Amino acid sequence: MAYASVSKTDDRKIMRVQLPPSARFNLIMENFKLDPFQEKAIQYARENYSVIVSAPTGAGKTLIAEHIIQDCIKNNKGVVYTAPIKALSNQKFRDFSKKYPQNTGILTGDVSINRDAPILIMTTEIFRNAILVEPESFKSREWIIFDEIHYLDDIERGTVWEETIILLPPHMKMLALSATIPNITEFTEWLKKVHKFPIKQIIEKTRPVPLHFFFQCSNEIFSNLDDLKKEGLLKRPLRGGEFKESHPYAKPNKISTLIEYFKNKKVLPCLYFSFSRRRCEELAQDVSYFDFLNLEERRRITYLFDCLIEKFSIPSSVHINFLGSLIKKGIAYHHAGLLPALKEIIEQLFTTGLIKLIFTTETFALGVNMPARCVIFDTLSKFYGRYSGYLKTRDFYQMAGRAGRRGIDKEGYVFSRINPNRIDITSLENIIYGEYEPINSQLNSCYATILNLYKIMGEKIYDIYPHSFHSHQAKVWEKREVLGLLKRKISLLKNLRYITDEGLSWKADLASKVYSFELPIAELFKEGFFDHLDEESLFIVIVALVYEPRKGERKPKLNKKIKKLKRELDQFTRSIHAEERKFRIYPLSKRFYFSLSEISHAWLGGSNFYNLTKLCGVDEGEIVRYFRMSIQVLREMCTSKVISDSLKIKILNCLKKVNRDVVDAKKQLEQEL
Repeated sequence: MAYASVSKTDDRKIMRVQLPPSARFNLIMENFKLDPFQEKAIQYARENYSVIVSAPTGAGKTLIAEHIIQDCIKNNKGVVYTAPIKALSNQKFRDFSKKYPQNTGILTGDVSINRDAPILIMTTEIFRNAILVEPESFKSREWIIFDEIHYLDDIERGTVWEETIILLPPHMKMLALSATIPNITEFTEWLKKVHKFPIKQIIEKTRPVPLHFFFQCSNEIFSNLDDLKKEGLLKRPLRGGEFKESHPYAKPNKISTLIEYFKNKKVLPCLYFSFSRRRCEELAQDVSYFDFLNLEERRRITYLFDCLIEKFSIPSSVHINFLGSLIKKGIAYHHAGLLPALKEIIEQLFTTGLIKLIFTTETFALGVNMPARCVIFDTLSKFYGRYSGYLKTRDFYQMAGRAGRRGIDKEGYVFSRINPNRIDITSLENIIYGEYEPINSQLNSCYATILNLYKIMGEKIYDIYPHSFHSHQAKVWEKREVLGLLKRKISLLKNLRYITDEGLSWKADLASKVYSFELPIAELFKEGFFDHLDEESLFIVIVALVYEPRKGERKPKLNKKIKKLKRELDQFTRSIHAEERKFRIYPLSKRFYFSLSEISHAWLGGSNFYNLTKLCGVDEGEIVRYFRMSIQVLREMCTSKVISDSLKIKILNCLKKVNRDVVDAKKQLEQEL
């Protein structure tokens, strides 16, 4: 229902009729001029095709999804929207909730809000788990939208996307969105084999806002690569993989030189990408003497920041104080070490245009509605989980694509800071002008997935492998290797009595619920270990299981009680690893790390969050992340029918004490920005 407001101008009353958010959005959608690739994708969807769209970052892929969502609502059909990370799922929930009030829900490991709504936002892992266990719950949902489908190539989590596509309920049509995929034809051919609905692929190579590349090298700014080459500042390849130093006395790059340059060029706002949290903070400190705001802008952003901090009840911290001083100058930083609510506040302030320069890690590149006029790369190499190397071309453009705001900028500006001793001219050219890397299968199903599939298929479980993307694209020896690993995992599960002649055993029921932590939790449960723990020790053990120490982290000092727990669990883990090594299974099951034991004890005991940060050197955001992961594991344990009533009560009491204040994800998401 429309509502009205009255304003007085030149002594005349002018009636302004404002439409509700959903109606305003519908009006915008109807009047927005679609690009040909968008029109084609929407038309295919309406003709009952599934659609895969490959287009550059910033080209407008999300608009296709929103048209499908509109059609679903109009036709009383449901839709699932999956995102690769929880932060993006939360952001999508906020975004869609404004456009479709009452019609949007979210289901992640952290939060369940309005889960029966027509639009359901989910992480891909949660969707995969749900269709394995309760596929009938998606009968009313006609579409599944995969955002960032190229995550199928992710070494650690890509298997989830592949499993989800293989197991997709046959009545669901698919919209898959990604930046450019060079092997999209190969990928589409596989989708056609495993997906019921006919599939159309859409390829768009043109960016609506072209990119202009700049380089800072030896403290000079070069407006193109040819000028940089002429200076001979970068190494040139010789025979045998060696390099010749063309300019051994290159000057260090000063950030002040760079900022003065783009201030004069008027290319703000700017996203500055660094691949280190500490580096983001150090850079923000280095430029804190700059001031990008006028008096009125400073007043507005200070007021907004203070209001949001109070609204989210964020405790005082070093980050709050430091960011508060930076924000008044139009500067900020954003990384996973910040409290999730504080990250949301920074994102909200960035959308106002009042933050002119933000230092951030790469996850910001996945955000929606976060374009800038300029993007800066602090370096063109990063750690890829198992190795350090130059940026992949696909990753470079995922971030660079944030430069240039459609409908506002004529071009986007991309600055790369070049250290002549760390990159050669050939590698630089490959990053910027090379072909996007193809997406490759990373299939490696976890024990829980295998157990849930075995429950449905029994020994026919091996028949599922030929339907995988891995089988579609791998060489014969690679197929043997992956299929062999699956067989060895099933042999181990049989040897440990998870799979018996009668089917799945009682402990398999628990293992099938706790993805990624199956054997440690199920074997401890079998031994009665959890029954003898008090609530505090239970929480400490689960946090130790989910925690992953960062490189170079100091070993914590442990009290006698925790040392005893650690000795028991280390011995227990060695026995599990011995079994896995016997069957040549990799990676091995998760170990227990007790770095957060002291703060876990304090938090369960009612401590405020500010005091926790004094007890350990782990970042605030990491603490919240691991506490939330522990909450998810405890909730998953509770869903198993083999958990005794006494243990369930213990878990529920533990959850009540832990899931509060800044750790409570639902409370954060229900708070209006």
